[in-house]
Amino acid sequence: MVAAMNSGRRWQKMDKNKLDLDILKDDFQLHNQTEGKSEKTVLWYNEVLGLFIRWLKDTEEPTNIGSVDEHLVRLFVLYLQSRQCHGHKPSTHTINNRVRALRAFFHWLYERGYTKADLLAKLRPPRTSELLVELLEDQEIAVLFANMDQDSAAGARDVAILALMLDAGLRLSEIVYLLEGNVHIQEAYLKVVGKGNKERLVPVGDLSRKLLARYYSYFRPQPAQRSIEQFFLSLDGFPLTGKAIQSMINRLARKSGIPRLHPHLCRHTYATNFLIGGGNVLLLKQYLGHTSLKMVDHYVHLASKRAAILARNFSPLDSVNVRGLRTQDGRRSALAKMGKGRRLSLIQGRSHDGSLGPMDRAARAGFGQGPKRQLGAASVKRML
Repeated sequence: MVAAMNSGRRWQKMDKNKLDLDILKDDFQLHNQTEGKSEKTVLWYNEVLGLFIRWLKDTEEPTNIGSVDEHLVRLFVLYLQSRQCHGHKPSTHTINNRVRALRAFFHWLYERGYTKADLLAKLRPPRTSELLVELLEDQEIAVLFANMDQDSAAGARDVAILALMLDAGLRLSEIVYLLEGNVHIQEAYLKVVGKGNKERLVPVGDLSRKLLARYYSYFRPQPAQRSIEQFFLSLDGFPLTGKAIQSMINRLARKSGIPRLHPHLCRHTYATNFLIGGGNVLLLKQYLGHTSLKMVDHYVHLASKRAAILARNFSPLDSVNVRGLRTQDGRRSALAKMGKGRRLSLIQGRSHDGSLGPMDRAARAGFGQGPKRQLGAASVKRML
């Protein structure tokens, strides 16, 4: 009891302003690890705090906690916004997340009594630009599958992985740590361990079930060690890594001519198509593993945008047979004035003198004749 009281007095008398950020960063790491934060989250905090400490040293600023204030952190944020990596400035979302990491760290310092006030309480994360994500179209999805060799061990595995990204919205890390015992092919659902080690059940469709069954029954190798439980394995029986899956996606993007392809784009596409197809917002929140509806609102916005684009095919006025309207330069359309035979020749891609039109010439040159041409869902199903 006396020892505890003495320890408390020493803590109160300690000049905490002299404590170095490097030491406090290590304490914060220990706190996050014991609180059950994911390894990825812990590494993210360490990366941001390490970058901040290195910036302080490079600018010859002291690294003790008593020398840090909101103004200094704002200067660091300006540095982040102007800093270039591989010739590009970081996205607004990256800056926003880094500021949030700093705010979490300084709030923890205040809660633990290292500082007398929450130094960054008034520092708001910068606004993020809301760019409309260019989702994968149905024909592009068919092209992706058409460019994969489903009859090889690696190809059958990769086809199943892509199917889960598009049909269940799984994150890359969730595919890596998907366990054999959590893949219920007959019952058509997966038990997924997401962020914060939270488990959730995610349904899969018939096509995904068939692709999973095909890989598991005919191509999945025996695990190299008894302790290996992961569902997706390398050809030599070891757990497939996130880096290997990312490399596969990069190769597929180049081969398919869809350079914007990345794992999270598949997740965006899944979520948006789920809502456009009539899916429930609360169910989507559960399937994606989000703790709040805030992120799901982003997908509602995407679905609304895409639905607006698709609605162009259902124009109310276009379905009305309105006659006599002038549609071009105050006169009737030149096309309407043409004779029936000439209009037909133009529609067929030929000029009035019988020569080939531009689209006809492009087709003769091979445009649109490759694997990207009108591959529907039936083309994917014929893969089985």
